[in-house]
Amino acid sequence: MAAPPVVQSAVVPHDESTPPSSAEIAQPSKPLPIPPKPLPSPPTTEPIVAIRIAELTATAPVVVDAAGGRLRVSSVDGSLSDAPWNAAAPIEIQVHDDGWRVRARGAPDRTIASGELVINTPSGTGDPLMWNKKSWPGALRLVRTRTGVDLVMDVPMESYLPGVIAKELYGSWNPETFRAQAIAARSYAVVEEARWQGRRHYDMVAGQQSQAWMGATENPKAVAAVRETRGQVLVHDGVVVAAYYSSACGGRPASALGVVTDNPFHDIAPLRAGDGSSRTSCCQSTSVASWKVTIPLATIQSRVQSWGRGTGRADLAAAQVPTAIEVAHKNAANRATQIRLRSRTGETLTIEAEDFRRAMNAAGDAKTSLKSSDFAVRISGKNAELTGRGFGHGVGLCQHGAQEMSRRGHSHQQILARYYPGSTVVKAWN
Repeated sequence: MAAPPVVQSAVVPHDESTPPSSAEIAQPSKPLPIPPKPLPSPPTTEPIVAIRIAELTATAPVVVDAAGGRLRVSSVDGSLSDAPWNAAAPIEIQVHDDGWRVRARGAPDRTIASGELVINTPSGTGDPLMWNKKSWPGALRLVRTRTGVDLVMDVPMESYLPGVIAKELYGSWNPETFRAQAIAARSYAVVEEARWQGRRHYDMVAGQQSQAWMGATENPKAVAAVRETRGQVLVHDGVVVAAYYSSACGGRPASALGVVTDNPFHDIAPLRAGDGSSRTSCCQSTSVASWKVTIPLATIQSRVQSWGRGTGRADLAAAQVPTAIEVAHKNAANRATQIRLRSRTGETLTIEAEDFRRAMNAAGDAKTSLKSSDFAVRISGKNAELTGRGFGHGVGLCQHGAQEMSRRGHSHQQILARYYPGSTVVKAWN
């Protein structure tokens, strides 16, 4: 999926009208197409979600600690599958041949045969793991890949969500905004868990490719929002809504299909742009309600060419310097969905608006990146001057708009009804 942009960590910024540019400017590559799955029915028990927190090289040591001083080491399809090892923390793990070598304080090194390595704290302690100076709830799984090692946390949904909400919203925002975000994030995670079941060794990434996640947190608003909405998900026609969200829609929403997903099962009423009428003045309090950026035409050419090479678009890979950049198509909310590039020789190319944004942002240069795909362009000499609205892909919940609704006294149910029209909140598990 195209990543829902991060709004902010739990640290309150000086200017809450401005989302942090460094996190949201970076756009992931366009998601690779996979066979589509229907949206799932609401699960009746709390799911365990698998979150990839890091990709490491095969030579990188992994040091894991625990506040309680003990760690439980086991393996899947390996030599410890029937005999878990209760080791003194911290432990250091390294790839060794086809398996692993584990070093623990006060004990001889252990070599473990091939398979996934699982690190947990002793049963009943409730202690989080410590890795990379952060606390992580759940069990850590080390998985060998073709390029290195994936670190994956297997964590119960309700233990996972507080670290998402604390990372996604400003710490001083209203509790109703936190509750709305909790239900949206839970719904999205349920869909992703079902989508990737049996397809790969993790469901989501702790970052822009999925949902931001800071691991364990004591943020009181995040913890309370998750507790007070426990098990609640958004449902439409009996299935869970893939509740995408972004920072600021600029008043003109996008539809999920073709923007953040190619799965036709996600083309449902709660995830369509509609006519945009309900978004008037949605998020005008943020400084990115409107924005401007100037990009040299030669830079646009090189980034479009690079995007074309990376995605197999031969026409884009051979793009000439554009002399005109136009909005070729808009959705029902008047938001750009397709961009047309014209060259001096008469060449005409089209690219989806969100793909154009990805192409422009791939270099990671905040000064020449686009905050959204909703923009107009004026050519001035050798430069393109882009004037846009909002921050992020614009699908589903507008986080700044949700906070504005909350500030005006609306409940989290009313917020969700506005941004996911036709959906209802259902208690899936206790």
